[in-house]
Amino acid sequence: MRQTSHPLFAALYDTVTAPAERAGLADRRRRLLSGARGRVLEIGAGTGANLRHYPPSVDHLVALEPDPAMRERLLGRLEDAAPPVEVHEASIEEAPFEADSFDTVVSTVTLCTVPDLEAAVAAVGRVLRPDGRFLFLEHVRAPGLPGLVQRAATPVWSRVAGGCHADRDVLGALRAGGFMVSSCDRFTIRRAAVPLVAPAVQGVARFPAGAAA
Repeated sequence: MRQTSHPLFAALYDTVTAPAERAGLADRRRRLLSGARGRVLEIGAGTGANLRHYPPSVDHLVALEPDPAMRERLLGRLEDAAPPVEVHEASIEEAPFEADSFDTVVSTVTLCTVPDLEAAVAAVGRVLRPDGRFLFLEHVRAPGLPGLVQRAATPVWSRVAGGCHADRDVLGALRAGGFMVSSCDRFTIRRAAVPLVAPAVQGVARFPAGAAA
């Protein structure tokens, strides 16, 4: 399946998100990824903002990036990563990996762009080993009136922001998909590009059978 390219969005992405990264988002990436281990799958690797944060406990990193314009920038950053990296152009829903292939799956500011959130969560569950962990850092739908504003703005916002949906209920989708969220921190992304994408969550999810691993 031919993937949609967003060249302007890709060209501006690092510049637009740089204030948020400096204001604490980069540190959150580092702390989240300190829990990655073994064979790791990162979905929607974007321009490669996570690459320099992977710890020595990662043996091999498989990065998925279906957007050709984003993937071009990701490929130019591979030397920033400590572990060996292979890049695939598939989305998580289409990734040709066997079941139980990865010790860790990572998603940072990615689930907002997948066409079908439930299908993406199911695909993560399929490739994750029974004792594996899903590490996530995502902007999410806010409660109350701000959430209604996000929902109203999303049709226009998604057209200018690479398919981003500002009103995704990530935690609800994970729990509906059978995951147990074993730790979760709700926070506001400081200096986010727009207030629509400031409400966020960071945490770890597992299947109940692997909760004690």
